[in-house]
Amino acid sequence: MAEIKWHDSAREHLRKIFNFNIDHFSESYAYSILGEVLDEVQDLENFPQKGAPELLLDGREYEYRRLVIRENYKVIYFLAGDEVHIVAVWDVRQNPQMLIQTVVVAE
Repeated sequence: MAEIKWHDSAREHLRKIFNFNIDHFSESYAYSILGEVLDEVQDLENFPQKGAPELLLDGREYEYRRLVIRENYKVIYFLAGDEVHIVAVWDVRQNPQMLIQTVVVAE
């Protein structure tokens, strides 16, 4: 069983997404997205290879993988031994170059 490690950057992304959804939609919607993200991440304990490779981050020190949540969000992670490192929770409606820059900071 893999251990899940959340990087500060991913926690901050998730907090911003949660707050945005409360402000622009509803609290119940924000909590439903949050729940889906946390459930998908929890599944990585037993199935760490579950996500597809993230092609935007190809050729890096680690092989980054992604989980897609409701078509609008990606959980970006990499594997290091028996650890799953969550480095970003990304709204795919943003400029993809920003994801590339954000993950550089997280490495």
